Amino acid sequence: MHTRLKISGIIGCLLLFCGCQQKGQQTTGYAEYEQPDTTTAVQRMKDYHYSAEIKDGNTSYAYDIVREVNDSLPTVKGDDNERFADNYIRLRINREGKEIFNKVFTKHSFREQVEQKFLERAILDGMAFDCLTPEGLRFSASISYPSSDLYIPLLVTVHPNGTYGIAKDEILDNIVEEDTTYSEEI
Repeated sequence: MHTRLKISGIIGCLLLFCGCQQKGQQTTGYAEYEQPDTTTAVQRMKDYHYSAEIKDGNTSYAYDIVREVNDSLPTVKGDDNERFADNYIRLRINREGKEIFNKVFTKHSFREQVEQKFLERAILDGMAFDCLTPEGLRFSASISYPSSDLYIPLLVTVHPNGTYGIAKDEILDNIVEEDTTYSEEI
């Protein structure tokens, strides 16, 4: 009797196990991370908005950086013919509560610093506050090939009177001058 119950139980479990397997398409447990077919979809970066305040002695500055996809700009094609939407970035600066700078940048705002051939295949990637200099507030910007590590770093300096200048960033931040760690040979 016990043997019959055991065999019936094992057969029941096997039938239950086999009956519960799905037929057809199989998905992994990481489906939310798998990339969809993007051959026809336009790839878009996420919009962002960042605000902060800076003190320069007794003077207070506040800035807003907003990056948004701009559907009115032409799309850019990558090496694999994927299409990417371009962005614009709005930089707004207030000094002591009064607006001194408000400009929308596109990648073409940097056409004097970046070769036309690069601009044709690149997008305006981002902008962030860099530092306070004697000339004014300095922001780092980048224009990049989409989905790659290839980019051109740029600097936007906004002067206290509201004028601005743009230059290529020629200094690499990741250069290590000297290893100062102490090690003892055994």
